[in-house]
Amino acid sequence: MTNERIFSCDLQVRWSDQDLNGHVNNARLITLIEEVRLRAMVAWGLAPPGSSGPRVVRALEVMFDREVHFGAPVLSRAWITAIGRTSFTVRHELRQADELCLRADAVIVNLDPQTGRPAGLEEPLRTVLDDHLISADESHPDSPGTRRTGSPDTPESRHTGKQ
Repeated sequence: MTNERIFSCDLQVRWSDQDLNGHVNNARLITLIEEVRLRAMVAWGLAPPGSSGPRVVRALEVMFDREVHFGAPVLSRAWITAIGRTSFTVRHELRQADELCLRADAVIVNLDPQTGRPAGLEEPLRTVLDDHLISADESHPDSPGTRRTGSPDTPESRHTGKQ
């Protein structure tokens, strides 16, 4: 699915990212989705976290569908699936050889730098997030915003934005 609201880039897997089972270690895959999320935010014109106020991962749900292996390119994608008052949800995908390997949803909470408590999403952050929002009803099978039969509820389906 090509969509200007979706950020995508290739990620490099290192030989040392593999574990004894011969595939990329799951913990390393979490680091890769963190990298794609940061690259997406910068590409969307947002200042990197820290320079624009603190944001933290409140929840992370990951579905590992296939192993990732060293050698073949890894296509990574990120987009926004929900926007609340103080938080937003980023959907991540890692694909290799045109196969979905990982799908993850991260709920990111915006914090007040003085108190460390959740703070409202202000402009221009809210506008940028809205520009990259893809709702479930805009999607079709195996595309952003959809759930597979039998999969647990995703964070965006539970997230009310009332943090």
